[in-house]
Order: sequence, then C-alpha cells, then structure tokens
Amino acid sequence: MPAGGTGCSGCPTSWLPGSTLRRERACAPTSSRGVLARSLAAQPVLCDLLGAQAAVLERNVSPQVAAAFKRAAVANARALAGLVRARLAELGEESSIQFVGVAALSAGAVWAHTHPSAAMQAAYEADPELAALRLDFTPALRELLAGLLARRPSPSAA
Repeated sequence: MPAGGTGCSGCPTSWLPGSTLRRERACAPTSSRGVLARSLAAQPVLCDLLGAQAAVLERNVSPQVAAAFKRAAVANARALAGLVRARLAELGEESSIQFVGVAALSAGAVWAHTHPSAAMQAAYEADPELAALRLDFTPALRELLAGLLARRPSPSAA
C-alpha cells in the first residue's frame, strides 16, 4: 500500500513516513525514531484520533464496524512495520508490528499530554513551577520510541 493513499476501508495512509524513511541515509535507530516522531507531529488530527481511539472511538459500534476498523488498522500497521523493518531489519516482522502498535498508542497519549486544555495552559502560565511537567510532542515521542527500541529483546533471547 503506497504512502499517501488509502488503506482498507479508505483509512488514510498519507501519514506513513515511507518516502522520508527511504530518503534518510543513516540506518541508526535514532534516525528512524526521529522520522516517525516528526511524521506523527505533522498529523495533529491523527494524533488526536489515536488518543481517543480505545476510550471513545471503539465504543458503541457494531462488531462488524469494529472488525472493519481493526482490519484497516492492521493493514496500516503492517505497512508502517515494513518501512521500519527496511531501516531496522533486526526487529523482524513480529517485533516491528509490535513496535508500531506501541508507537501509535504512545503517540496518542503523548499528544494529549503535550496539548493541554485552556485551563491547564492557564495553570502553566500562572505557576511556572508546573512547567516541569510540560513536554514537547516530538522530542518526548522520539525519546519514548528510543526507549522502546533500546529495550527490545535481542534475537538470541527470543
């Protein structure tokens, strides 16, 4: 499935960082995690939806709708996992799918925390001490992804 098109059930795949991953020359995990974090940062609506997916969007739908959505999600995860595996072949198919799944969940959570409500924004401005808990999306996600990659089991441990 080409980046920039649609996946199953018309789900957009334009956010998939395929062309960016192919253009990056460095094969290091630092390059791939940065590309993924920047690609997601450029898609605020997607990040909002990822944050609401399990708690809101997957509720009160028919089993058929839920299954169609998950099929599309699996197809998109496989496409992104393939791009990640092209840069980090040591992950293997299963590990790369798990990585992109956790990356998507993390992106939703990090997005919600890095885009505070008006009340929380006012609290940050009123009390600068609270800024210790304020994060920027791209660096926070990039570091989280680095931790995921650093903690993956080695092929010999599997």
